[in-house]
Amino acid sequence: MSAGLAQDRTTLDARPIGATFGVELTDFRIAGDLPEAEVDAFRAALHRGGVLLLRDVPNDPAALVAFSKRLGSLEMHSASAHTHPDFPEIFCVGNYADDRVRANFATGVEQWHADSSFRDTPSACSLFYGVICPPEGGETWLLDAVTAYAELPPALRARIAWLDAVHDLNTLSEWNRRNTPGRPPLSDEARRRFPPVSQPMVRRHPATGRASLFICPAVISHVEGLPPAEGHALIAEVMAHATQDRYIYRHRWRAGDLVVWDNLSTLHTATLFDHEKHQRLMFRTTVSG
Repeated sequence: MSAGLAQDRTTLDARPIGATFGVELTDFRIAGDLPEAEVDAFRAALHRGGVLLLRDVPNDPAALVAFSKRLGSLEMHSASAHTHPDFPEIFCVGNYADDRVRANFATGVEQWHADSSFRDTPSACSLFYGVICPPEGGETWLLDAVTAYAELPPALRARIAWLDAVHDLNTLSEWNRRNTPGRPPLSDEARRRFPPVSQPMVRRHPATGRASLFICPAVISHVEGLPPAEGHALIAEVMAHATQDRYIYRHRWRAGDLVVWDNLSTLHTATLFDHEKHQRLMFRTTVSG
């Protein structure tokens, strides 16, 4: 994955961060009028590595939005009450709140997922920036869904190869409500905007052609063609394999980190932190599929 830095910036300095995927770009800036060749190199590195890490990125919401738009059209998050007051393309995550920003916070354990799997066209990638990071906890864990799929036992790989699962924002909302008491139910307007959608359990990346797992347990209401209990048991069996340590990169945040993940080849989740003692504020932009 590593490559020397060419003068025309068509390749980037990088070092591996995970056992099977992920790289840290050691000399890349997102601010300013970047040449298209550099943006193309960044995109290619993301497709190859699945996850990119940039350290010591200045806290500049305008630059984050501008760079994100170089990668594609941006999604507007379904929870508009938790977007940045000046940049609605930025979804704010964490327990931070003041008179202008109220980040989206859940006290329950998050499930593995890819962002926006409940949309007709799931997102291409997400950019997640650490503004305020707790000294412990609040990690982001990322899963190599390509290698995990390739190394599934053949019989299990064959069982899911042509199955579809129904992803439903309301299913996710109800899961969150069970794990975070006091959260309101999903609004009727949001249910109309995001009806249940069928997605393949295995999908191919449009740029690389590589197959990967597309399984988001807390978002999936059922597997098509299977009784509910059997479908959820199958999901649990696949995820028990996919969540082995060798497929996971655990990112411990520090302020100024920018982690970009390819939603078409990875899954991710987060760990809990002591939200009564520490604050957390993260900015996320999401590039449409």
